[in-house]
Amino acid sequence: MNVLAAAAGLLVAAGVALVAGGLRRAPVERRRARERRRRRDLVAGRAGVAVGVALGALVLTRWPVAAIGAGAAAYVVAGRQSRPSPAREIDRIDAMAAWAEMLRDGVGTPRGIEGIVTSTASTAPALIRPTVMRFAHRLAWQDLPDALPDLADELDHRIGDLIVTSLDIAARSGARQVRAVLDDLADAAREEARMLRRQEVARTRPRSEMNQIAAISAMVVLLLVVVGQDYLAPYRSVVGQLVLCGVAGLWLVGFGAMARLARPKPLERFLVARGRT
Repeated sequence: MNVLAAAAGLLVAAGVALVAGGLRRAPVERRRARERRRRRDLVAGRAGVAVGVALGALVLTRWPVAAIGAGAAAYVVAGRQSRPSPAREIDRIDAMAAWAEMLRDGVGTPRGIEGIVTSTASTAPALIRPTVMRFAHRLAWQDLPDALPDLADELDHRIGDLIVTSLDIAARSGARQVRAVLDDLADAAREEARMLRRQEVARTRPRSEMNQIAAISAMVVLLLVVVGQDYLAPYRSVVGQLVLCGVAGLWLVGFGAMARLARPKPLERFLVARGRT
């Protein structure tokens, strides 16, 4: 009877361990699967828009080159619409700076790092509050060093990597030594947000000029297609299509160069997301 009871206890403990292990990875895997599905849906939506525009251009002009160019332009424009705006990037930096300040203010209290994170989860800035709350919930059954990589993956930002590194240092060497680090981190994040705002003001003019040039070029092409059939007649031949392909390539290079001038280049993270190379 004692042997059966001991075996039953071991089986129960093993079951609890397996369930806990499954719960640890399941939320992260579900979030990554949702992210992959979201990216596939975006690509599929962009491809659908591009195919529709290409078919419309083919019916309107009967030119294969025009159809391919219109479809490519529609694909690029749809991708720009789904890309995070610079203003949202600035807001995310401000949100992480505010959370770093909240963590700094909690350092030195007897609650410990886990208690500080839990107490700031419900009052964290709205943009990162769901991520912080999930992190706080994971701390109920997962050690802080094991949960930090998932937090870095979800924040997916260089400022988030610095916060994660600060929390790791606090967990390993004591929270009091990290107060100054979090203070400097918050100040640096605020300064970076101010710098990005100034950059966006400087990029407003070239971005506006690029949009105006693209809109005027598209309207001129549409006007020629509608009322300038005699003018466009030479392009209906094979040689004309090849010439049109060269013209479209020049437009592509020009608009690509202007887009690079108006688009900020994101800085890379220094903590590599888990599961990536």
